[in-house]
Amino acid sequence: MKKKLDGGLKRVFVFFLYFIICTKNGYGSQILDYETDIFINEILEDIIKVNKINKKIKFKINNSNEINAFVDINNVIHINSSLIIHCSDYVALLSVLAHEVGHIDLNHIVLRKKTIENNKKYNTLGLLSVIAGSALSQNSQLLQGNILTSAALSHQYIVFSKDQEMEADLYALKTLNLLKTNSKSIETLLETIEQKLLNQGFSKDKQRVSTHPYFEDRILLIKNFEKNKENNFNKSYNQRFNYIRAKYVGYSDNEEVLSELNEPFKAYAESIKLARSGNLKMSLQNLNEIIKNNKNNFLLETKADILFSYGYTKEAKKFYKKNLEKYPLNYYAKIRIFENIEIKKLSNSDTEIVFQNNIDLLYKFYNNKNVLLKYFELAKKLNKKEWLKFFNFLLSVNDIEKEVFDIEIKNFKSTKDSDLLKLVNIIKNVN
Repeated sequence: MKKKLDGGLKRVFVFFLYFIICTKNGYGSQILDYETDIFINEILEDIIKVNKINKKIKFKINNSNEINAFVDINNVIHINSSLIIHCSDYVALLSVLAHEVGHIDLNHIVLRKKTIENNKKYNTLGLLSVIAGSALSQNSQLLQGNILTSAALSHQYIVFSKDQEMEADLYALKTLNLLKTNSKSIETLLETIEQKLLNQGFSKDKQRVSTHPYFEDRILLIKNFEKNKENNFNKSYNQRFNYIRAKYVGYSDNEEVLSELNEPFKAYAESIKLARSGNLKMSLQNLNEIIKNNKNNFLLETKADILFSYGYTKEAKKFYKKNLEKYPLNYYAKIRIFENIEIKKLSNSDTEIVFQNNIDLLYKFYNNKNVLLKYFELAKKLNKKEWLKFFNFLLSVNDIEKEVFDIEIKNFKSTKDSDLLKLVNIIKNVN
């Protein structure tokens, strides 16, 4: 296979695109990975079902070295990539997610918001998200500098918060009992976080003014709550989680965790690490061996990501398509293929087919600049003037005031094009 001339440059500058598409979400870069998405959705569905919750729980994965998870003001669970890396099995991750769901189900966010509004001290969305977040670990300087501005007020607030954290811990433990599963991995995770914080100078005195209970108290609570003698450990879940975890370890620089992985997960993580370091041949050799002995279709997507980052676009598309045969809703693989369609080589009829066949990407990712630019290119070739006007509008949204935006969106509702009208209505309803 021939390597494109720009392959080396792609390897240097675009490697972070392997298995993620990074976007700014207010908390750092967001990781978009379909394998992780469907796995966490399944875990959350288990939590929701046993707790008889009648609503969908949303989540986002943030690219962060902090072992952390929290709920924001919109009841969206944020999961840091480092948390996934440091969970030794799926039960540890499940317990953290159950803790966060507990905050939502027990209405903690609303109660905290009322407390903050009553005190009239903290009225910004960003700070509120920090306060409301049920982080397993916390930035002590941020908490002390921004939250503890009044000793009396902070004491009143933190006592309230510690109670909520303990409630969320109990909620997680009850959830594990309802699922008839447990694992020492939860204690191991807490001990890992505590040790890291102690190494950073987060002493027990600083824990006293933290929004979270002492780590030893949380571990004691876990030990005292181990009523479940029946260990319904889901081996299939854990197999899937181990591959996901290995992928995140491979993209990180965490040598310590990588060395602790079992095979074939260690080899998987190392194949990604080899590709990141520039050793494509060895990376693919290792990855091909794992693929040969495993039916995990997402290994093919990882191979596609690696090939794409080195400039082998044609070969990468082949493996993305193989992944899509099993997971047709993997929009991130669809985007990668769509972005690399050579429109100039298409006839007008084929261009129209591409326009229609990928319209679902436009509906779902209308705020993705790459998708918009590709659709602009398609509309230009097909001379779709109304669409060109709309794409120009969307691509300049950052420079448009809200009032002007609303007026422009309303004007586009007069279109006779049903596809364009559907997109306009989607955007209007969201905004």
